[in-house]
Amino acid sequence: MSTEDTGSLEDRLQRLGIAHDVQRLMATGIGKLPLSETAKESLTSKSATAVVVVGETGVALVKGATSAAKEGAETFQRTRHAHGTPTDEPAAPAPAPDVTTRLERLSALHRDGHLDDAEYAAAKARVLAEG
Repeated sequence: MSTEDTGSLEDRLQRLGIAHDVQRLMATGIGKLPLSETAKESLTSKSATAVVVVGETGVALVKGATSAAKEGAETFQRTRHAHGTPTDEPAAPAPAPDVTTRLERLSALHRDGHLDDAEYAAAKARVLAEG
């Protein structure tokens, strides 16, 4: 059991912040149920335990995810450096598509109704002029 799992239920609720408010609201709702005071106290206690367990589990999951993400980023950087890819140099830009590819894209956009006749003609003229 970690040190976060120790302490009174009230201390654990306080450490979790919003969990304390959630428990207070649950206790208010439980207090309005048509049950004996003993049953209400039992439900309130059990709901407090459930809120703490859920809250502490959430905290543990976030810590684990943060740790895994940090480890993954560090591994990525080590691998990147090992393969000689500098982190401060931008990647080379992809070559511009050739005229035929650009005209085919325009034709598809026109055919699919994304460009009207005038837009298609103007774009086609630009592509041909740029060569």
